[in-house]
Amino acid sequence: MKRMATWLIVFGFVAVPLFAQTSIDKPAATFKLIKQEVISVRQLRADIDRLENATGAKLTTDQRKDVLDARINSMLFLQFCEREKISVSDAQVNAALAQLKSQLGTNATDTDLEKSLRASGVFVDPAIYVRQRLLFETYVQTKKQDELKNALKAPTADDILKAYDLAKASLVRPDTIRISVIYADTKGKSDSDIAKSKDLMNGISTALKSNPSKFDEYVLRAGDAAGYKAIPSLYLEKTPQSKSIFGDDFFTTAFQTKTGEITSVIQTPAGFRIVRVNEFIAQKQLTLSDTVPGNQNLTVQEFLAMQLASEKEQSFLNRMESDLIDSLRKEATIKVYTENLTW
Repeated sequence: MKRMATWLIVFGFVAVPLFAQTSIDKPAATFKLIKQEVISVRQLRADIDRLENATGAKLTTDQRKDVLDARINSMLFLQFCEREKISVSDAQVNAALAQLKSQLGTNATDTDLEKSLRASGVFVDPAIYVRQRLLFETYVQTKKQDELKNALKAPTADDILKAYDLAKASLVRPDTIRISVIYADTKGKSDSDIAKSKDLMNGISTALKSNPSKFDEYVLRAGDAAGYKAIPSLYLEKTPQSKSIFGDDFFTTAFQTKTGEITSVIQTPAGFRIVRVNEFIAQKQLTLSDTVPGNQNLTVQEFLAMQLASEKEQSFLNRMESDLIDSLRKEATIKVYTENLTW
């Protein structure tokens, strides 16, 4: 599943029994699908405070009502799952949390995950978010299996041709060079170590000027023991994005070098580089059989098919979300205390 229903991911929830309310902790709303529950003003204010602190903007009364509706929808969904016996285990939740963290990097922490979720508009504890996401996936897979299968059907040839015609203007491969790089990184190293790396790379450069055919041998022998590393093959596109990523000196020197030639040592903020340009690939309007820039294992046809499938799945999930919440709100008894939403 690519996307979690918006009313499931925004807020955490702690149900408070109706009789637990006091004159100080007024109700913002009460609702019942299979059991009576209440959302207090205190809970609602906590939700709103989180949003206002994250966005730096004060919410209007109508926006507070939207926040309240999101919490009601979320809690109705939990009652629905309880009634329909839809559940997920702690092990499933923990596995999903671990997968999300792995997507952020090998050493990603719980804090990193929380920051990432907040950046995408999720303001609850990651475990709550993941559990609700898994519950929604389980609902779709078990209750809407036939519709899901239909939604996941591969796009037709006509679908792909229409998508290609629409995207043709942006399907242009920029001038691209395929390069090999010998490099020594210097970030975090002492001045003496940086000097050693510079001397080593200058020595390699001098040797290559005498015998350019040795370049592949240097690439083969690269490693920690050699004191330098290598990238045998790398595609570099002539775009502002590539220039920003690789730096002006590296980018400019690489594109000024002719095919088959080897550069002198290029000093960058990250260290020292020697580049050999292996191939120049001119700008081209891409056809369906061409590979996608930056991914030589994926054709334009395959890319468009994946994009269409993703859009179709997303549209299906949006419809499932809308249909489910509409159904639950019609079935449930809901009372909103509008007079308590102003403070």
